[in-house]
Amino acid sequence: ALLLLLLVSSLSFAAIDPVQCTAASHSHVHIVYLGHNNGLTPSLTTQFHLQLLSRVFAEPEEARQAILYSYSYGFSGFSAVLNSTQATTLSETEEVISVFRSRMLQLHTTRSWDFMGLSLHSQMEQPSSQMHLKYGDDVIVGILDTGVWPESESFRDDPHLGPVPSSWRGTCVGGQQFDPATACNRKLIGARYYLAGFEAETGLLNTSGGAEYRSARDRVGHGTHTASTAVGAVSPNASYFGGLGRGAARGGAPRARLAVYKVCWFKDLTGRCNDADILAAFDDALHDGVHVISASLGSPPPLSPLFATSTEVGSFHAMQLGVSTVFSAGNDGPDAAMVQNVSPWGVTVAASTIDRRFPTVIALGNNASFVGEGFIVKDMKTPLVESTSVFADGTCSLDQLVNRTAASGKIVLCFSTMGMVSGEGAALAVYAGGGSGVIFADSSSRRSNQDNFLPTVHVNLRQGTHILNYIQSRSR
Repeated sequence: ALLLLLLVSSLSFAAIDPVQCTAASHSHVHIVYLGHNNGLTPSLTTQFHLQLLSRVFAEPEEARQAILYSYSYGFSGFSAVLNSTQATTLSETEEVISVFRSRMLQLHTTRSWDFMGLSLHSQMEQPSSQMHLKYGDDVIVGILDTGVWPESESFRDDPHLGPVPSSWRGTCVGGQQFDPATACNRKLIGARYYLAGFEAETGLLNTSGGAEYRSARDRVGHGTHTASTAVGAVSPNASYFGGLGRGAARGGAPRARLAVYKVCWFKDLTGRCNDADILAAFDDALHDGVHVISASLGSPPPLSPLFATSTEVGSFHAMQLGVSTVFSAGNDGPDAAMVQNVSPWGVTVAASTIDRRFPTVIALGNNASFVGEGFIVKDMKTPLVESTSVFADGTCSLDQLVNRTAASGKIVLCFSTMGMVSGEGAALAVYAGGGSGVIFADSSSRRSNQDNFLPTVHVNLRQGTHILNYIQSRSR
């Protein structure tokens, strides 16, 4: 132990020239990545981090206040609040591989498993006592996301699961509306949450009125969705949006164990995930003993250099420890060069086709009808209006909304080719104008079903043109 301590001490004094800097008012969270921890214990690694950091502060206490995380299990590094001078000084240190600004990453968002050939076969027809699948049995999957809703049937305590694997070294951390005694079980075996980086950049988390939970409980729903997709238990009689696609819901590995690492927080109507928090979750997950890490988050192009993002650093060291990391490709397709999370040591998964449709019939007043796609669960008999009557240049976007009266209570026909808007953006704009629904005309190669703010039916451009001609003929 004495020999190791002397090694840490010598490294710290050789790290950089004795330059002292005081924090400027424009300080931000930075990540200082040092690579392997060289076999040091976590406590010695953290001590080295503090000694290295103290060289760019006037007082050691300032360094202790500036540091947010010390990454000391799967790799070596730390995150701290630094100004540009301090960050540059540390980046020039021989032992430092990279220093990069901690960014805010974004979240990425049925019959999928059967479609891919991973079906339950005939077991779904057998009595429930025989539905004991071996899919993912005792594999521990760590999900980095917005947390989990532990009451979901997907994470119930299954009596047919054995004890928690003896290799598990994690914990179930309590917090606001998250009691470990009732939340965690043989299925959901671990839960942690991280917000030091988030709060350092955005201020104190708002938890008033259920705006968020200072715990692993999911406010956004994204983490519960991704976790159930990966490892959700078999849940019979499930459906979507009031009865669509009724059947048994399950994850790809329904007998796997789940460990939740909440790194994304609800702010400004979306989920935000800070690099510093993500890297802390990777470090803990590798210590806890997960076998697979799943992270459906990322930052849009342009891509950063290698070892300059939390996801690439974390997944690199996970790979070295034999832990697979699975990323989402992003939400920005299908255009070229829009894939995120492209590091060669991670598995990046993109959406594909599926053999399921949700057809919706659009019947016009002249007895013409068209079949589109959308999540519509009840009939709507509502007047139609074209987008040029509601929006300044016909573009269905919030900044072009000029005539709420024309939209009020009506279904608005929008074209993706007018202003290059998305179906979700058009639905939000029509919702703001008081409309009751959207018919969204787009090229057939880009059509997709989404659960938007309003009932939305997707049609192709030819169908949209016929509907437009009908609307214009009725207004003459």
